[in-house]
Amino acid sequence: MYSFPDVVAFQGRQYVPASKPVASNIYRLRKWGDPIMVREAGLDVNIMGTSNFQAIGLYNKLTGFGGVTNFLHIYRGDIDRLAALQVEDDYVDKIADWRDQKMRWLIKPKGTIYFGTDDGERWQDADFIEWGTIGLGNNYVAVEGFETFMVKVPDEDKPRMRYMARLAGFRKTDWGRPLAELLAAGLVHRCYCAYKPYNDIGDSPKGIVYSPFWSPLDWDFAGNAQPQALYVPFEWLEEV
Repeated sequence: MYSFPDVVAFQGRQYVPASKPVASNIYRLRKWGDPIMVREAGLDVNIMGTSNFQAIGLYNKLTGFGGVTNFLHIYRGDIDRLAALQVEDDYVDKIADWRDQKMRWLIKPKGTIYFGTDDGERWQDADFIEWGTIGLGNNYVAVEGFETFMVKVPDEDKPRMRYMARLAGFRKTDWGRPLAELLAAGLVHRCYCAYKPYNDIGDSPKGIVYSPFWSPLDWDFAGNAQPQALYVPFEWLEEV
């Protein structure tokens, strides 16, 4: 349970949050098209010009926001575990090898959740893939704590003081836990999409696909930096 004062002192100034955390540490990420997400991150299919996964770029203290330039390396053994995480369901254009079909949808050169394979390369042969540090709208996240610091969100000109939620990530010790338990804990996300023209939410054309919400504590980060946590502004979360 978290307790917050009505006013926070920060660098000699006072900051009054728009709202306060609730007692539970489980929240839901807002969806594309939500007025806050459109205003602060431009997350609207009509602004982006395309339908897409409900991708929400996350913040870390070393390199800032970014869902493509900021990524974790996911190595061979965990790629296979990612494949095993997928489940069979019914969808249009389903093929016999539905698991491979889902994985090829998740892992592409661009426009997806995981990168690192070239056109025609098989995910089964990749030594590693790259997970852009994103959350997926309409999913639960677990908040480990809250911090107040200066942040510039993508669609604002200047940084300002924000309550930032520090999010718990999927750890290596979480492999083997039941999928339903991981979803409820905010450690695995259902990879919802945003569709034109009204930001309608739904599953991918390849059916339901899942992705761990990986922790930077257990997987290597791009470049020399190694953040300890991923954050979102508290206003980007909804009570559940």
